Amino acid sequence: MKEQNTDWIFLFKHWIFTLLLGPVISQLIMYIIVLHPNKIVGLLEVFPIAFIFSLLFSIPTYIIYASAYNYFSKKDLPILLSKFILISIAVSGIFITSYLIKGYMWLDIAISYSISSIISGLFFKLNFKDEEENAE
Repeated sequence: MKEQNTDWIFLFKHWIFTLLLGPVISQLIMYIIVLHPNKIVGLLEVFPIAFIFSLLFSIPTYIIYASAYNYFSKKDLPILLSKFILISIAVSGIFITSYLIKGYMWLDIAISYSISSIISGLFFKLNFKDEEENAE
């Protein structure tokens, strides 16, 4: 097992940008598909509420995510594999949480936040720093 100085920035960037992009992607999907015009509401009206509730409901998923993140930072795994597993944890957590909350739009919300999580997870660089690198 190698010693790592865990860089938690990826976790927080992935989490925050997933929460910020989720409602935007949801609204874009609603405007493009327009399956149910009564489902479409103004993004500015619901964004603060959506962000706060998303933050609260995502805490259990990101506790598991943080545990996995910490574990992977100490293992010598390929970065792409670690990223894939972390994004999978986030997407699984999104679907489980959305399903448990239910509501008539749970699937739409789960899909939009999952797309957001995949995009933000792939966009940011996952960087586990070796202790030797930090000493230099």
